[in-house]
Amino acid sequence: MLRWCRIESFVRDDGGYTTLAMALALLVSVTMIFGMAAAQWSLARSADVQEVADAAAMAGENGVAAFSTVAQTLDACVLTMGLTGTIVCGAGLVVAAIPPLEGYAATIMDTGKKILSARRDFAGSSAKGLKELEDALPALIMANSASCVSANSRNGVRYVGMAVPFPQESKSDYSFLKNDVDPSKMDESAKELSKASGDAQDARDRVDAAKERAWRADNVNDPMCMHSRAETLAGLGGSLNPSYPSPDAWEFEYARLRTRNYYARRYSQESFAGGSVDELQRSAARKQFYGYAYEAVGRMSCVDSKDTVHMDLWELPHNTDMVRDTRLYTDAVWPCTQEEAGCTLHCSLSCPGATGPYLGSTSLSQVDVGGALLCETCRMDAHAMGNVASASTNIDNGYEHYWRIVVDASKDYEAARKDQIEAEKEMQDAADEGSDAFDKAMEALKVDRPKLCPPGAYGCVGVVARPQTMSTPTELTSAFVAGVELPRGAAVSAATLAPDQTTERNTVLARAFDGLRGGEGSLVLNLVGSVTGLWSDLLVGYGSAYGSMEKTGSRFLDGIEGLGGEKVATWLKKKVSETVETAGLEPADLRLRKPVLVNSQTVLDKAGYTTLGKAREVIQQLPTSPEELVALMRSKVQERLGEGPVTVAEIPVPGLEGVKIPLTLDLSRLGAVS
Repeated sequence: MLRWCRIESFVRDDGGYTTLAMALALLVSVTMIFGMAAAQWSLARSADVQEVADAAAMAGENGVAAFSTVAQTLDACVLTMGLTGTIVCGAGLVVAAIPPLEGYAATIMDTGKKILSARRDFAGSSAKGLKELEDALPALIMANSASCVSANSRNGVRYVGMAVPFPQESKSDYSFLKNDVDPSKMDESAKELSKASGDAQDARDRVDAAKERAWRADNVNDPMCMHSRAETLAGLGGSLNPSYPSPDAWEFEYARLRTRNYYARRYSQESFAGGSVDELQRSAARKQFYGYAYEAVGRMSCVDSKDTVHMDLWELPHNTDMVRDTRLYTDAVWPCTQEEAGCTLHCSLSCPGATGPYLGSTSLSQVDVGGALLCETCRMDAHAMGNVASASTNIDNGYEHYWRIVVDASKDYEAARKDQIEAEKEMQDAADEGSDAFDKAMEALKVDRPKLCPPGAYGCVGVVARPQTMSTPTELTSAFVAGVELPRGAAVSAATLAPDQTTERNTVLARAFDGLRGGEGSLVLNLVGSVTGLWSDLLVGYGSAYGSMEKTGSRFLDGIEGLGGEKVATWLKKKVSETVETAGLEPADLRLRKPVLVNSQTVLDKAGYTTLGKAREVIQQLPTSPEELVALMRSKVQERLGEGPVTVAEIPVPGLEGVKIPLTLDLSRLGAVS
């Protein structure tokens, strides 16, 4: 009817709008407002199902994230427990090569063996716990996601659905948890090393005692010594008669050189200045003795090198029998004269008994065999020669007395040094075996890090349906807009795990185990007490920028004090440290994982499904009741894992016997790690 109205019906003559125009404008505006509101409501309800599907996929993948955290934690614990036990055994090997600390090696080695034994048991239980958890993971994922979908049902809008993991069955291999580290070879080497080390220390003690005894006889007035006697008796001083302040600065060769200098000076000084026949005889005998002693000491030698020792020192003759074993007895140096009784031997032609013609020289041995007669005036014979050094050898104010101490000590020193060289050779052999055993133990840890592929590893596809139709709310319908029916709806989404780069320096392990740092200290006695700190450092640092496994292991070994000049121990520590530093173990990726939305076809392609047919199939099988679906999924979880918190494994803390950290899942939250 309005179409027949003229323009004057809407616009007045003065240019203003009529009442009819205003009424029609209001009517059109109200109709458009209600129409747009109804359209917006329809679009919003249609889009809501997609948001719920996104949430379901993320909730399902949260369960996979929880499992990944558990698996990463257990893998890192098993690996670092192996490293800890092996490094502690390596420390035991080093300590075994440090006399007199080798007694602690057994305790340290026992600690390392206990750690490796605990690791073996823990690895077995971890593999079992992970397998059981992984078997229940599909039900856990679906229960978690179904609960999420159900929680989004509100304001009269009901949704039903869940997330489906892909792959749906495990493709993981847990054999990496079963690799074993056998410490028996290291233990055997440590025992051999400890024994050889003890033998070397015993020999070294005897070496030091013998050397100090000889040094004192040569340098320390107790009550006198070779140095002071040489100075007093021969006027020997300066570089010919030096004094040595300690055994460390002294060698047996120095005593030999002093003695040769002493007899050279005594020989040159000896001359008969007048007196009785007895004094003449003693002077002549001393002259021969000093000459012989100078020559004899010149033939002696002292060889003391790294691998060779030969102390060729001997006593000088100080009785008749000893004289008869030397050239003093056989050298023809004594003058003979033709006396009334026959050919007679004298100490000198100055002897009052030498009255007849000179017949030449002969030896003292001729007196004993009848080749020459004993002069009854000077009575020069082997017995007289033996008396020259008798008193000075047997009384503590004689030079020869202290020389005899040096000679006796040199024999003990030589025997002890040979024992020491042999023991150190055995130490090196045992250290070589121990180093090889340590290398093999570290090699056993060089397995590939686990390639876990649990259900949901490719991702989770969330499928959600709104099973009922919906009418436009009466608030949006009136005489202006007709009500409409919104049909049932469904949506598909997908999520997968991605490493959280922000956690590279703050892994779950760093937060969980920072409190386990052991006490500081570097003494051998504190080594066992530092084991917990070693494991903690290895654990929180391994696989991230938080720390360095190589530096941590080397720092622990650097804490071994008492190496001093122990060549074998120093060599072995260097070898063990180098093995740790060059182990090249593949680090565990300990970054936290978080769910991210992805194209559902990406997940299905990995699982081998080229279309969304699998998702449609799942949607068609969904029950119409969200409560029914949640209850069904929860029952499947409880069938697998039971009710309440589930302990996947108990992590033994190295160095704290009996202390274990439970790793649990709180099923009340369906997938959250407690």
